Amino acid sequence: MGLYKKENRWYIDYYVNGKRKREVVNITGKDPSTITRRDAEKALNIRKSELATGKFDIARTEKPVKFEKLVMAYLDWANANHKTPERDQASCKNLLSYFRGKNINSINLWEIEKYKLERKNQGRKPETINKELGAIRRMFNLSIEGALSVKVGKNLVQGIKLLKVPKRNHRVYKDWEFICLYESAPDHFKVILLCAYMTGMRRSEIINLKWKNVDLDCVYVHVVETKNGESRSIPINKTLLKTLRDMKKISVNEFVFTTPQGKQYTSKTAWKRVWATTLKKSGIEKGRFHDFRHTFCSNLIVDEKEDYITVMGLSGHKDIRMLKKYSHTHEDAKKSAIEKLGKHITNIPLDTYMDTKDNEQPSADNGVIALIKHNH
Repeated sequence: MGLYKKENRWYIDYYVNGKRKREVVNITGKDPSTITRRDAEKALNIRKSELATGKFDIARTEKPVKFEKLVMAYLDWANANHKTPERDQASCKNLLSYFRGKNINSINLWEIEKYKLERKNQGRKPETINKELGAIRRMFNLSIEGALSVKVGKNLVQGIKLLKVPKRNHRVYKDWEFICLYESAPDHFKVILLCAYMTGMRRSEIINLKWKNVDLDCVYVHVVETKNGESRSIPINKTLLKTLRDMKKISVNEFVFTTPQGKQYTSKTAWKRVWATTLKKSGIEKGRFHDFRHTFCSNLIVDEKEDYITVMGLSGHKDIRMLKKYSHTHEDAKKSAIEKLGKHITNIPLDTYMDTKDNEQPSADNGVIALIKHNH
């Protein structure tokens, strides 16, 4: 640690966590040109004391960084590390609309709470707000770890509390609903619906499926680009197999499923538009494309009584707890299970409450009541 003077300004020189730190001496209310060596020595002694007691906050000595600069550094990281950076981009867009222009050192838990309130007042769902909170928490953590080009001295948003998300029943399409959707869909989208219904593949997996990963001879679809990074193979149903073979004969694209123009679905808007149109035209209850995945798992577990391990191998779920929720989706299955219990007592004569009421003998309480009435 030491002092030095440069261009008529005094600097203190010290180390923090093994890294050298140089800091110009500033005293509130005093002209920098009048600061003396004694003043600089006092400033250095203060830093020594803060370092020794663990009270030194390096963020105070750093040049203020705007939030948008941190966001840009985070998006660069997300584009390189996330398979679907579009989610990060959408979250950061909303975060920027509120925090733009703020220094990152001024963003704390109170500011986060105000952001949550504003998003609630805008009518945003808890799931959406939580994704945005997750993004800002992640970018601060990555910055502190040194994974971003922008460094944050201290994580002032540590301890962010996410909103409670109401539990939602999983939508499962009935057979007749799938037929309505299939008949209402444009030709190029019919086979996409059929694939989702027969394989349980995610939307992203369907979009990125290439012909080189479809084995029409061995009758398998090899899903390579997955959410959890683990590939899996799914046998092809006879109905889907015939459709894929017919498509292969005329396909000129490396991707299996394409837009009417023969291009890969890269636009979420285009996908949502064709799905919304198909759903509206079908006349069935509102649902999501992802609900085909729920339907696939539920049909296998509840209707076909397949074991969890087999279904996990087909769906790509890594945690059996994720599949157990599908065993509670069919009300008909619940009713059937309760009715089965009745078989155990069909041959047992049971007297109901009404059968025994007329023959009921006066109880002690009834005798007391009768006695009271007699005395009065």
